[in-house]
Amino acid sequence: MAMNRHTIPVTVLTGFLGSGKTTLINRILKEAHGRRFAVIENEYGEINVDADLLVKDGGETVVQLTNGCVCCTVRGDLANALNDLAKQREAGTIQFDHVLIEPTGLADPGPIVRTFMAETELLTRFHLDGVVTLFDAVNGERNLLDSVEAQAQLGYADRILVTKIDLLRERTAVQAADVEAALLATIAAANSVAAVDSISVPDAPWGEVFDKLLEMRGYQFDRVVFTPQPMFRPLAAAKHTPGVGSISFEAEQPLDGLKLNAALAAINERYGEALWRIKGVLAIAGMRSRIVVQGVQGLIQATPSTIWRMFEPQRSRLVLIGRDLDRDWLLAQLGSCVIADAASVADPRIASLH
Repeated sequence: MAMNRHTIPVTVLTGFLGSGKTTLINRILKEAHGRRFAVIENEYGEINVDADLLVKDGGETVVQLTNGCVCCTVRGDLANALNDLAKQREAGTIQFDHVLIEPTGLADPGPIVRTFMAETELLTRFHLDGVVTLFDAVNGERNLLDSVEAQAQLGYADRILVTKIDLLRERTAVQAADVEAALLATIAAANSVAAVDSISVPDAPWGEVFDKLLEMRGYQFDRVVFTPQPMFRPLAAAKHTPGVGSISFEAEQPLDGLKLNAALAAINERYGEALWRIKGVLAIAGMRSRIVVQGVQGLIQATPSTIWRMFEPQRSRLVLIGRDLDRDWLLAQLGSCVIADAASVADPRIASLH
């Protein structure tokens, strides 16, 4: 499904405890920046708003703030809460142009992302712009070793913003460039497609904040753009993080659509919700259009996109991010779909993937 320009963009802002997520959200809610956001937090969130601003509405708490933003505490179903906010916006009760969803620092963002892929009605009003993960430069690597949730937050990210990089530089006697390069290598090993940058949460100018927080277009169903933009040059080899990994499959020859369906089904059966993210652009034998694949937690959507131009190399690329992935097995499954002679495929169709 192509992104509707008239729908409201939604950004999921996640990050492990101490990464600076709540500080950033509180800045957005309280400071003057000229933007109108609706911030959705769950009942375990740490956002601090003045009690006299609270307006009770059934099981939810909706706060209209003086800087033009809205804060909503969700205790029930996210899709219903979003649709209720949209209805209030349409009625003129509240105003906002963008939604930020703030899960607790211990939350896996996967179910939120899955909501946007599974709830068709929701997509008539909203579109998921992407997942931004704040990564603590000082404690982030230790969190990855200790927490599946921290691994998942990194795995789902379309953009990773490294925080506290100044503290990392102060606390180490090693050359700053070497420390930063090693940190980037660790992040890239876990998620090879997310754009990576740094941010100073307490005092970054609003122009910088919004440039790095918005306009990711990470979940369009008609195009995938692989544009990682590392903030440091990777000088060091990647440090392996147990449990979390990013695997990239590429092919210069077209793929057999039926074999691809079988391979993806096998991958889904083996990994299920442990396959946090899958995205790519595929060339299917006999098909004139690119096939864009977007998937999360076992839910995979394959959508025709633009037409391959004459004489244009039809290259496929698929990236899989998840927990305890067997690289050799995955590449063997996908590699079995590559064919040398596209004309030998009797039925090139790719069916709906679930």
